[in-house]
Amino acid sequence: MDRRWMYYAHRSSTEYREGVTEFVTFADNDRKSRMSMHMLCPCRDCKNEQMIEDKDEVHAHLIMNGFMKKYTCWTKHGEQEVPDVAAEEVLDQDVENTAAAREGMFVPSPLGGETIDLDTQCLSTMLHDIEDAEDNDRDYEKFSKLVEDCQMPLYDGCKSKHSKLSCVLELMKLKASNGWSDKSFTELLELLKDLLPEGNNLPQTTYEAKQVLCPLGLEVRRIHACPNDCILYYKEYADLDVCPICGTSRYKRAKSEGEGSKSKRGGPVKVVWYLPIAERMKRMFANKEQAKLVRWHAEERKVDTMLRHPADSVQWRTIDRIYQEFSDDPRNMRFAMCTDGINPFGDLSSRHSTWPVLLVNYNLPPWLCFKRKYIMLAMLIQGPRQPGNDIDVFLEPIIDDFERLWNEGTRTWDAYAQEYFNLHAMLFCTINDYPALGNLSGQTVKGKWACSECMKETRSKWLKHSHKTVYMGHRRFLPRYHPYRNMRKNFNGHRDTAGPPTELTGTEVHNLVMGITNEFGKKRKVGKRKEKSTSKEKTEEHVEKQKTKERSMWKKKSIFWRLPYWKDLEVRHCIDLMHVEKNVCESLMGLLLNPGTTKDGLNARRDLEDMGVRSELHPITTESGRVYLPPACYTLSKEEKIDLLTCLSGIKVPSGYSSRISRLVSLQDLKLVGMKSHDCHVLITQLLPVAIRNILPPKVRHTIQRLCSFFHAIGQKIIDPEGLDELQAELVRTLCHLEMYFPPTFFDIMEHLPVHLVRQTKCCGPAFMTQMYPCERYLGILKGYVRNRSHPEGSIIESYTTEEAIEFCVDYMSETSSIGLPRSHHEGRLDGVGTVGRKTIRLDRKVYDKAHFTVLQHMTEVVPYVDEHLAVIRQENPGRSESWVRNKDMSSFNEWLKNRIARLQNLSSETLQWLSQGPEWSATTWQGYDINGYTFHTVKQDSKCTVQNSGLRIEAASDGGRRDQYYGKVEQILELDYLKFKVPLFRCRWVDLRNVKVDNEGFTTVNLANNAYKDEPFVLAKQVVQVFYIVDPCNKKLHVVREGKRRIVGLDNIADEDDYNQHVHGIGQEIPLEEEEEEDEVQYARVDHEEGLFL
Repeated sequence: MDRRWMYYAHRSSTEYREGVTEFVTFADNDRKSRMSMHMLCPCRDCKNEQMIEDKDEVHAHLIMNGFMKKYTCWTKHGEQEVPDVAAEEVLDQDVENTAAAREGMFVPSPLGGETIDLDTQCLSTMLHDIEDAEDNDRDYEKFSKLVEDCQMPLYDGCKSKHSKLSCVLELMKLKASNGWSDKSFTELLELLKDLLPEGNNLPQTTYEAKQVLCPLGLEVRRIHACPNDCILYYKEYADLDVCPICGTSRYKRAKSEGEGSKSKRGGPVKVVWYLPIAERMKRMFANKEQAKLVRWHAEERKVDTMLRHPADSVQWRTIDRIYQEFSDDPRNMRFAMCTDGINPFGDLSSRHSTWPVLLVNYNLPPWLCFKRKYIMLAMLIQGPRQPGNDIDVFLEPIIDDFERLWNEGTRTWDAYAQEYFNLHAMLFCTINDYPALGNLSGQTVKGKWACSECMKETRSKWLKHSHKTVYMGHRRFLPRYHPYRNMRKNFNGHRDTAGPPTELTGTEVHNLVMGITNEFGKKRKVGKRKEKSTSKEKTEEHVEKQKTKERSMWKKKSIFWRLPYWKDLEVRHCIDLMHVEKNVCESLMGLLLNPGTTKDGLNARRDLEDMGVRSELHPITTESGRVYLPPACYTLSKEEKIDLLTCLSGIKVPSGYSSRISRLVSLQDLKLVGMKSHDCHVLITQLLPVAIRNILPPKVRHTIQRLCSFFHAIGQKIIDPEGLDELQAELVRTLCHLEMYFPPTFFDIMEHLPVHLVRQTKCCGPAFMTQMYPCERYLGILKGYVRNRSHPEGSIIESYTTEEAIEFCVDYMSETSSIGLPRSHHEGRLDGVGTVGRKTIRLDRKVYDKAHFTVLQHMTEVVPYVDEHLAVIRQENPGRSESWVRNKDMSSFNEWLKNRIARLQNLSSETLQWLSQGPEWSATTWQGYDINGYTFHTVKQDSKCTVQNSGLRIEAASDGGRRDQYYGKVEQILELDYLKFKVPLFRCRWVDLRNVKVDNEGFTTVNLANNAYKDEPFVLAKQVVQVFYIVDPCNKKLHVVREGKRRIVGLDNIADEDDYNQHVHGIGQEIPLEEEEEEDEVQYARVDHEEGLFL
């Protein structure tokens, strides 16, 4: 008997209801034959484990919940165990049908009807997956309506793929991805409804369209909060109307006498939106492809000695070792939490601060972890005030769920494995800017103990005149007997024999906070401030509390300590590289350009006086009474400032490399303006080391360049852990040199934090996986959701949940791109696609031969014939030089190969046959070409653009057999047509290898005016690497080479760039850092100019 109706007929259909009636009758007859009062219920909830007396109740269970899995043979209700072949094949047939649907075939519909097309089949599969994944814990009537909309045509006579549901999904996707307002979308729906035939089923308003998708949305909880952030009205406080701590009303209007308990009081004062994380994790496993992705870290990740992903880190392996039961199932998830405040109005005059809490799934590949689609909004904390130290109050629901997911797990349907399993999850780390790190960890991040890693061993000093705390003392990170430890004058006037700070384990830190009692809430102050500050009636308890607060560096015991594994993590709260780079870059540029708000001024020099160091820089009072500040070793003259900014303003970078740097330069005011975080990143890692090549004393310049080199190295996406110790040692020496040359005021906490980034990288993986760039971008997306400025948080939640439902559906629809996975500009173009300036030309004989020869020399199938031809030439012309042999090879190989292949019989390679015949005489030329993840332009096209895409580099063998780097520019882009395939070539102007130099600072310089190798102008476009050139400030005739940037990982199934292109090598850079042997060697004041500052 065919019982497909049990699992594929919808429970609202006549077929299913008749089948249930048949089953209940069959089971009731079996109960009577056994003379029993009860029968087992086989619904999904009871699973033949619950005995029920009333057969009508069993009937209701099966209508509401459906049958349990794999119960096509009713053995518990009196049926003999005879295999039902048709029913057993249902799951296999479903898999086959899904695959067939993807190929555009017509297949039987599991929701009834004769046949359905691709999109209808996929949406049907989606509905079936939702039922499996969510165990029908949803409104049954709404779900039935969703199925009805999936089968309902948009209008009578339309194509079968255009159902009401599929059309609404496509339109809502356009609305979400383009940021349309509800009003504009409603107007579009009205127009489309009027254009479609009469009686169509298209919704007429945005509200009606959202109602269609309503059953796909997941739960959102609105939890009321005390406006002073004392408590959430949650769990034991859920029924209270007044905060038990500060006495503030829960509602905007207090309840008056005589009002009922359920009367409306203007709504809550403050609300937190919580989006339950367990349900969203389960939804991810409902889709077969997404469920497979979750296993990537264990099954598809490249495993070697390099750091590419948090799964390669020490902390990941520690969790695997301690909690083996958790690590045994690769589906168990590890998350990073990120939170920061946003101004939803985008108005600097508004102080409204809304705090989203985001979760990032580290089970996924690095190129997907931080994509919009996979970043989970877990909570939204209403403004206008930021939660600050009271954020733990709001995080309680998230921590409750993480605690439950760790201890108990949640039953989840895995569509990939076709089974239920118990899903567990953990919080791997948090990613925040430094103030938010203090709020989450409970540590003090300013003042005496501002370093979250050094803790109470933080080296800090209060500067009396500058009124700030600074953090120096990096000599303690040096080897024990390093000469710098005994120097006094070069540093702070004292020797330093201390060792590095103790690295506390998670357990040791947990013991430090065990006894802390938390008191949350921004309580209202009572009484006049003057009376409070002068009152002497403080109790002994209050005095003791104040003393304890002064002694402790902890503001609270963080709520994260509730998680059982938190104490086992080496790094719990990650230092954000993005904000560190930005702050260091701004401080550095401010010190060099001295725009007025600098860290070098009268107060900074007076602090040097108090410390008794660098007497050359102390303020000098002139006879006129003015104060003169001598130029320090880092002080630039006006001419040097102009040189620095002129170099930066003249830089053109490749497409997609960064913003336009010249826009940041103000030559009139001699400063940089409007720098964003990524501008600072590009400046400090790539451009600044070049721009300062001709300014500053060499030792100061090299120190700055080494600092830039560190940020470049620590930000790489693939890191060799064996080189991290040396990188740390280099950084410590660099920081010590900075202490020698720069004023103490330079060293705020951000200049100290880099010393801990290497350890963090060892523990948590590459720094790019723990920095805030993607999270900040996502926060910008959330700001764009605001439509109703009266209720910004509600707008964000509504837009997010709608997009969440759309994203789930998009995975099942053909030829529909995801909102959260934007299509890369280079997707589908890695093999080469022309973009700009197409022309068709006829090649002359000379160009034709050279281009064809270049193609043949680099084709794998031709290599044996290349060697054979060279051997023939040497044999026929004994005694000839290799240069003569090579020239003979170039002039005769094309014709020789054509004849050689023509004589062969049974040639198996069709490609070799077409290659030997040569290309068409007509070739296509381009001014722009995309290949290998790069965008290339010709020199002519570059002259019209604000970007520089014509530079390239290739590694090739020279006459002596040595492999060298050759640099040049693209003059022409050719596509040779071999009829069956096309080969792109670049015609280049090559720099003479004798004019390629690596100087003593590690920079590669080239003279683009000295060209060579004109007989070999062509190169295969597939083999080159993009570079760009910056005019050398030291010698305007030369250019400094900088490496281009490409992003191909994740495109066209490329998982590792090294595997994709083995011949690409980076440009090395080793900048010398001279050691100061004697204390008197340091020149603190500039002697080459006298442009100090008069006050």
